[in-house]
Amino acid sequence: MINNIFKEKVLGGESVVGIFASLGSELAAEVLGSAKIDYTLIDMEHAPNDIRNVVNQMHAIKSVGGQYLVRIPVLDHIYAKRLLDAGATSIMFPQINTVDDAIKAVASVKYPPTGIRGIAGATRANDFGRETNYVEVADDVICVICQIESLEACKNVSEIAQVDGVDILFVGPGDLSADMGYIKNRKSTEVISKALEVLEVAKKYNKPCGIMVSSIQEAEEMLSKGFSVVAVTTDLVLLRNAADEIAKIKR
Repeated sequence: MINNIFKEKVLGGESVVGIFASLGSELAAEVLGSAKIDYTLIDMEHAPNDIRNVVNQMHAIKSVGGQYLVRIPVLDHIYAKRLLDAGATSIMFPQINTVDDAIKAVASVKYPPTGIRGIAGATRANDFGRETNYVEVADDVICVICQIESLEACKNVSEIAQVDGVDILFVGPGDLSADMGYIKNRKSTEVISKALEVLEVAKKYNKPCGIMVSSIQEAEEMLSKGFSVVAVTTDLVLLRNAADEIAKIKR
């Protein structure tokens, strides 16, 4: 039976913490999936992950009881269709700047007449055709996460939040800081203030809001402010930081 524990938790009012998987490694994904974090997001936008590689990582995460999300590389209904058929149930869409972008994101994951997702008879998503009611329940199970990461998106966030089918708003402070002129300081008070404005809009329309952070301290701070979906850096950065610390050993 298709389900989405991540979506159920977040829309049920729980807070979740996860890590982005950008190494393109099934083994690294399995390590993350077997941890006690709430989710692993397999990144296709800023990581060398293709669809076959994503499927392998989804296998690895699921095999150890983890929950996975996928960040699509671009707003494209063909990418969305292929990822959904491969078994993704939560998709993050980057650079959702307008209401039209949000409507297209939702349409790409919904079957007609609500959306434009194509129907396939036997896929990994429907247990290779064994789950005969998949098309009847999939629209409600799939989770749509829209990234707010530009000044234009912030300007339009109220309208984006009201699009039926948008489940979660997620602030991308890296791109947002660049668009605001603080490309080297994503933690500037101006960027944080803008992120908190997005959070307030999300609360107004009862939409969970997420954000990417770079440390446990930041994660705890953002959770205390009301963000309910927090991503704490990436597997690549965690590995780099640990390796750099080891390199400091005196010899």
